[in-house]
Amino acid sequence: MTYPGLLAKRPRLREDLIFSRPLWRGPDTVYLLKDRRNGRAFEIPPKEQFLLRRLDGVRSLGEVGAEYAEEYGRRLGDAHWTRLLWLLHERDLLAVHPADPTTAPGDGERTTADPRRSGVLGWWARRLRWLLRPAVFALVAVLVVALLAMVGLRLGPLWQTARPAFTDPVSLVALAVLAWSSAALHEFAHGVVAVHFGATVNRINLVTLTCKVEDYLYLPRRSQQVLIASAGAVANGLVLLLTGAALLVLPGAFADRLLSAFLLVGVAQTLVNVIALPPLDGYKVLSHLLDQLDLAPESRRYLATLPRRLLPRQQAQTVAEADRDAGRRYPRRAAVCLGLFAAWWLLAIAAVASLVIVYLGALLRPSLGALAYVLPAAIVSLTVAGWLARPRRPRPPDRNPAPPTSENDQ
Repeated sequence: MTYPGLLAKRPRLREDLIFSRPLWRGPDTVYLLKDRRNGRAFEIPPKEQFLLRRLDGVRSLGEVGAEYAEEYGRRLGDAHWTRLLWLLHERDLLAVHPADPTTAPGDGERTTADPRRSGVLGWWARRLRWLLRPAVFALVAVLVVALLAMVGLRLGPLWQTARPAFTDPVSLVALAVLAWSSAALHEFAHGVVAVHFGATVNRINLVTLTCKVEDYLYLPRRSQQVLIASAGAVANGLVLLLTGAALLVLPGAFADRLLSAFLLVGVAQTLVNVIALPPLDGYKVLSHLLDQLDLAPESRRYLATLPRRLLPRQQAQTVAEADRDAGRRYPRRAAVCLGLFAAWWLLAIAAVASLVIVYLGALLRPSLGALAYVLPAAIVSLTVAGWLARPRRPRPPDRNPAPPTSENDQ
């Protein structure tokens, strides 16, 4: 059916909507679109993103359709435009006022948080602006890595010096306070760097050690997201550098053993945070570097469907009809990223399972003898097998190429 005047309409998206840069979800390239007015977010494929970014109130649907046909070799019909406009209207994404020539949809992709209006975090972001430059940030990270290497080389002597602190009540209290302060600084650093780059810190609590950053997935550069995710570990590293300097200049046996003990505790805090497993910061950094959404779940999905996709073509076609995910082709980049992370994930599971088996086996050895390791191994194996074999949630249909119908809370 043809609707008179439909292609002459000039709809416009609201200016406060924000788009992400292109991201990957498994084998698919997707964009995130967020309504900052109510916090709702939508995941859209590239073709729909191409259309939405051109709904500026200046170009008509006919002109946008011509650009789409030139880009993708296919002209859209009236039914598609009607459905798209209805979805946008239903979700209150269309502007109701005449177009302002000074703005256009997508201006919101640069988040609008102002450090001057962000309270304490904004004050610190302004004062530490020099430290948050990528070059300085990288230099601090290199110094932290060098310190970690030195601690590793002198681990034995440091442990001998620090050992009495772990049995002394006063030293234990001091260690707990220092460790908590370092963890609080970790969360504070995430908030300061987020505000510096224009993201919104929705909640930060230095008592419960939580920091929730909004909109940072919509920042225009990958480096900004990586710096926000790694800020906590770098802040912990700065604490370690100061601790190492204090260890060299402060006299006294108490200070020597306390600072040595805290240096070991701080190294453990920092190293644990950079492990690339969810929900740790190292996992978030890796996800941003790879531009992957839900890296861990998508790698497990890739791993689960890999045997089916390696079947001969006729069998693979049958599988594809029964399970569309199994028959999908992963681009080389996505396959490599997801495959390597899946291998690392399996290695981590095997390492943790081995540690549990060895520990429980050592506890049971006095009563069970040589069979002490069999029972823990059976329990761990059944637990891991049951977890891996649990039913996979079907992939939501709204993540397939379609007009923006999915909500994705960030």
